[in-house]
Amino acid sequence: MSTFYLLLFTKTTTTNKIPIQMQQRWHQARTTAFIITENCNSLRFNATKGNIERVFPNFFDFSCYLYVPLNDSRIHPIPLSLVKRYSSNLLAFLDLWTYKIANESKTNEFKWTFIFEDDVNFTDPSNVSLPNYIAPLEELMYNPEVQMKHGFLYLGICGPIFDNNSQPLISKNTYNSLYSRKGCGLCLHATGITAKRAELFWTEISSYRPNIDELFHKQVQDYCIRSKSQFYTLGSNFHYPPNTEHYGIAYQDRARFPSTIT
Repeated sequence: MSTFYLLLFTKTTTTNKIPIQMQQRWHQARTTAFIITENCNSLRFNATKGNIERVFPNFFDFSCYLYVPLNDSRIHPIPLSLVKRYSSNLLAFLDLWTYKIANESKTNEFKWTFIFEDDVNFTDPSNVSLPNYIAPLEELMYNPEVQMKHGFLYLGICGPIFDNNSQPLISKNTYNSLYSRKGCGLCLHATGITAKRAELFWTEISSYRPNIDELFHKQVQDYCIRSKSQFYTLGSNFHYPPNTEHYGIAYQDRARFPSTIT
């Protein structure tokens, strides 16, 4: 991996960094969050929901969202289980973006919704002198550039290529130990998207002719690189767990829950 990746909790200075400027909040209700899973009563689902509530207490209004069944008529016709799972994963995100989020948020196109996969966990906010991650997340969500222009963000990313030519955004009250840098990478285990972006995101991605036999997160990464549409990762200077490619406040807890796709 490139040498410019920053280790978890590395000391930083304020040079070439800009404080996050917040846009006025559009609503005071809880933010909608979907957890994609195969079973809404499973240990995976409940553990993931508990992990999210631990670091974002009373912040999200949760909904369980089932993976698209492998016998769905839209699933890739190749008789390979792995490719069918790729299709199921892609369709779950597309259904959420295009129908659930875009259609249910027409009254506020800049409203945020979050999508979590059912293996997500988080670094402890106490390591950056915070009781939880609500304030840093809101700073990033309502930053004018992030909300109005990008409309998409990562809470965790894999194998990122961060843009060192852009200024990272510093989170307040974290002693300069939590900031967000934009770039491209893999993994969709914890993301936020606005209704405006959700409505057209797949149209944008598909216009770059993605390989439909690849995992969806690779298609998003390819689009990000080729279109130069980079997105911010909250806590991009966090590298955890050790010896993995996870960056950000969220990571895939492979030690507890192996992947059901690969």
